[in-house]
Amino acid sequence: MAVFTTITLSTTDVKQSLLDVAQKCGIKPTSLAFDLLGIETSIKSPEHQTWLIINDPIEKLFDAALIKTSALIIKQEYKVRIRRKIANAVEDKIKLSIASNRAKSKVIATFKKGSVFPCDNKLAKILKNMINTQKLRLGFIISHFEEDLNAVLIKLSKNIKCGSVIVKDIKIRIAQSPSAQFAIDDDIIKWYEDKSSEKKSLIEGVPSNKLIFEYIKPHDGFDGRSCSGEMMIVPSALTTYAHYKPDPETVKVLEDTKSIKYYSKIDGYVKDENGIISISREVRMNNANFKNAGLITTGEDRDIAVNIHNEDSSTDAISSGVEIDVKELNVKGTVGAHAKVKATELNVDEQTHKNAQLVAVENAKIHLHRGSLKAKTAEIEILETGTVEADDIYVKTMLGGKIIGHRVVVEELTLNTTIIASESIEIYKITGEHNKLIIDPNIVETYHEKIEGYKQEIKTIKSALFELKPLHAKKAAEHISQIERIKTFKKKILLAQKAGKTANKADVIRLRQYQKETERLQVESQYISDNDRKIEEIEGKLEKLYEADLHGKIINRSVYDGKTQVVFIDVKTTEEHAMSPKGIYEEIYLVQEDGEKKLDWK
Repeated sequence: MAVFTTITLSTTDVKQSLLDVAQKCGIKPTSLAFDLLGIETSIKSPEHQTWLIINDPIEKLFDAALIKTSALIIKQEYKVRIRRKIANAVEDKIKLSIASNRAKSKVIATFKKGSVFPCDNKLAKILKNMINTQKLRLGFIISHFEEDLNAVLIKLSKNIKCGSVIVKDIKIRIAQSPSAQFAIDDDIIKWYEDKSSEKKSLIEGVPSNKLIFEYIKPHDGFDGRSCSGEMMIVPSALTTYAHYKPDPETVKVLEDTKSIKYYSKIDGYVKDENGIISISREVRMNNANFKNAGLITTGEDRDIAVNIHNEDSSTDAISSGVEIDVKELNVKGTVGAHAKVKATELNVDEQTHKNAQLVAVENAKIHLHRGSLKAKTAEIEILETGTVEADDIYVKTMLGGKIIGHRVVVEELTLNTTIIASESIEIYKITGEHNKLIIDPNIVETYHEKIEGYKQEIKTIKSALFELKPLHAKKAAEHISQIERIKTFKKKILLAQKAGKTANKADVIRLRQYQKETERLQVESQYISDNDRKIEEIEGKLEKLYEADLHGKIINRSVYDGKTQVVFIDVKTTEEHAMSPKGIYEEIYLVQEDGEKKLDWK
């Protein structure tokens, strides 16, 4: 260990002096400690042009207005003895930390839980010395801005349970100077941006009367002085975003002293054009790619139409991997691979890639389709290897691919196609081979969901009646068995009334209880009857669904060549009834004769 000789010196910065001594002696600053031998505070002010030594706290000599100006200059000089740090049994058991606010105008001392205060009648002085030591190490002046610190420490030393470990932190304010108030720069808050989503959408859909944007007004602060004795000069507030303005046609404004809030007047998406905030229901863009819009999502409940018009035939209008979810989407161009598109109304006037996924809540209209489409109604000019699922489907030319729907119309059927319908398939012309026309209601998702829904509804009702019916029958039988007794009570009550006497109270109570039970049993009986009838109705609906294959039909307005397979699938047994017709068969359907199903036609 290097030999260190104690040094006594005067300084205006204890922290820096400790660093200088440690560096000069080649030791760590943390291995040094100091004793405060003396302190001298000097000031300059408009009344005192030369340094004036003061003994009283600054806050008692000058008012806050002067203290907060640079006209008052404060200097504190300390005489200290710097020595090597040695263990201190008392101070090592007291865990003290000091912190301040941003303006350094409020300083808090925290005695950490786990500390042990010694049983010493000079405890307040010990704590004060520890606080002063840490304040000087942190650059705070001492004996000023401390208010009633001495009284607080005396009270603490008397109330604390000495010799015991404290179980929670004890915080006290040890200094407070006239604080500076920092300026508030102007700012904006884009409330319409969806912070919960990992992906950033190009279009932020909002409903009407939604807070979408807020301009935070600038507010100047004021200067102050820190507990280190230094002035805290506060610059004026910056104004950066004052150019933002609302569009009065689509945005309403509420203003107060702190901010200006913009609210949407209509459903739509928030548009920012050169600082003009507006709500628009129509978006026009050249293309959607990961550079300008990896995600466009407003949801089907926002009345927004997105029009993508790509004039560059060498690129996709909607690039690979882009996700779109809007109410109306009109695409002039192609939908790329792995794009995910959802819209209530969907129009694509060119083509979709085979790996594109499209959903139309209502209607879809596509020129050339190769991808996957789910819709309520679908109109396809050319279907080439793609798949379509919808209630009603119209295809002008089908070049391969698969269709699943309730009602399907295809003008020209070429080759290698599969059409599955629950109700009808109508073909105008067949020009190729290896085509399959299938009536299978069970494969259609909505049909299957209806069946499962009816089954579950019947199961739920039967489960509720399972325990209720026998219990009701038992209560009804017991109720009927009491009729003769009740007749006796009625007779006694009538006789009393004819005699002008008051009927026996117990007889009256028994009669009323019987009448109430009669009413309860009637309600319960009606409930059982209603639910039995409901089960019959649902079973009737279910039976009709099971007969859906008997109502299905395949219509061909041209001639079969013997190379198109026609299949009807029994929804109950999944048995296939198939044929490969050749010639004119206007309609093919399934009939039931003597309990068996077979194909028929006309």
